[in-house]
Amino acid sequence: MKVVFTGGGTGGHIYPALSLWRYMQTQDDALSAYYIGTTQGLEQSIVNKLDIPFETVEAAGLKRQISFSAVRTLLKTARGYFQAKRLLKRWRPDVVVGTGGFVTLPVIFAAHALHIPSVVWEGNARPGLTNQLCATRTSAVAISFADSARFFAKAKRVELTGNPRGSEVLQVDSAAVRAARDEYRILRDQKVILIFLGSRGSESVNKVLANVLPRFAAHPDWRVLFVTGDKHYDRVASSVSELPHNVSLIPFIYNMPSLLPHVDLLVSRAGSSTLAEISSLGIASILIPSPYVTANHQEENAKRLVAKGAAALLREQDLTEDTLFAAIEQQMDAQALRAMKDAARQFGTPDAVERLYRLVLDVTR
Repeated sequence: MKVVFTGGGTGGHIYPALSLWRYMQTQDDALSAYYIGTTQGLEQSIVNKLDIPFETVEAAGLKRQISFSAVRTLLKTARGYFQAKRLLKRWRPDVVVGTGGFVTLPVIFAAHALHIPSVVWEGNARPGLTNQLCATRTSAVAISFADSARFFAKAKRVELTGNPRGSEVLQVDSAAVRAARDEYRILRDQKVILIFLGSRGSESVNKVLANVLPRFAAHPDWRVLFVTGDKHYDRVASSVSELPHNVSLIPFIYNMPSLLPHVDLLVSRAGSSTLAEISSLGIASILIPSPYVTANHQEENAKRLVAKGAAALLREQDLTEDTLFAAIEQQMDAQALRAMKDAARQFGTPDAVERLYRLVLDVTR
């Protein structure tokens, strides 16, 4: 099979596509894969490290209101559409898989114009405008939350698959998991708290966290890993006079699936991939949804887990040093931690990547 993947901007769009690609490699010895992204998203640095041809097209976020900026964005997207058509004509794929982000729209529209089957995958409870527009041009829409189907009333076909990242974290090699324990200096009797505010980090939340870090010295049985994001690391490191011995600052984690099996509590944004991973592994969480995303979709994601007792919600507007540390101490109570872990497992979709692969095969045939 020959497949083109597209999706970009943030890790939440890129990593699910790569999870599906890796799974497809195990199922199809003759697989040929290509990736279309943009120059401004994370996909260029992530995908270029892998053995998959990567090309870029122009894309930008569409505006709902008419303005000079909206016209400029539309023209840029139109250029991306013709660039995508040229790439698809050259590669002649059997199917195109889009996982969201601005770049998905010109590529999916180009595939439709060339009569190439396609699947659009949506990870969030409330989809963005791009995927809703793509739903009218794609062969099928894959969703991660059952009630998201109502946003795709005009789609030819909608299937609940879940997020493929929830499957991949269950397949990590045991040697890699042991290596992660050594790399992050996790002692056998320590409970692990991972603080990870998405692939780009969060300047606003980092400021609060930097002041909370000294309090962890009172809990030597906790191992705290604070992932700042590459561009925020120096600023956070310079703002902390002295770190407790059980706390580490980390710019970025590239082997996250190997680390996650050690984690007891995650303090995080509420991106769809993160929620899929922690649900499959049964990890308790305190979710701080980003208020800066389209349609507040991260809070919509978080509410689904909170309703099942699988996570605690702390809105950024309510975030202070005291509210955050109190929430961490509350969830690290042994009984609360165990109950939240059990609830998280019930929410997971461990076979998500297989479901998505079957859908891709079906529309290709």
